[in-house]
Amino acid sequence: MRSARTGIAAYLALCSAVILFALLVNGCASNPAPVTWSAPGITPKPYRNLVVFGVAANGKVRRAYEVNFVAALRARGVSARAGHGLLPDGGLGDVQAVKRAVAGTGAQGVIITHLVGERSAQVQSRNFVNPSLSGSLYPYYQRVHGYVTEPGYYANFPMLQLETNLYDVAREKLVWSARSQPMDPGSEKTTINEVIETMIRSLAEAGFLPE
Repeated sequence: MRSARTGIAAYLALCSAVILFALLVNGCASNPAPVTWSAPGITPKPYRNLVVFGVAANGKVRRAYEVNFVAALRARGVSARAGHGLLPDGGLGDVQAVKRAVAGTGAQGVIITHLVGERSAQVQSRNFVNPSLSGSLYPYYQRVHGYVTEPGYYANFPMLQLETNLYDVAREKLVWSARSQPMDPGSEKTTINEVIETMIRSLAEAGFLPE
């Protein structure tokens, strides 16, 4: 029984990785402007030195997130580094290792991005940011890493949204967040890098990137 359960878990993990990688490389639904949130009471400042962490159970998916985000940021004159150049896949669950890696870069901000499971194609109008869950950098990272790497997580959702958070390193606090429109992994209309470019454009328009 135990070996059968292990086999099922491995199969679900493999299916999730294949679906996610196909979405990252091939296509998704459409890329209108994402739903965004900015921390109240702060004046936006341009972040010129960023680290990007893609959170995924599969290393190829993680690197695909990071490579696309870093390329889009560098195109805007931002000094950006990918998390996979700082930590191996096996070290991602160690929050203290992540914290040390970020500190060693001298970065002003950290971008954390991952795909969130969504049960409906209908865009949610409610505020998707819960400061008690996502307001602090490293607790948020630990929580996201926990559920994203759970075997079969994405198999439970027909739609996906790219969630992207920008944290100020000095304060370890969330300053900006966005979710893409729901995406269908089976569609081939728009590549994920176009969704990422839309995210970066929204981030710049909000004043958090250099003009």
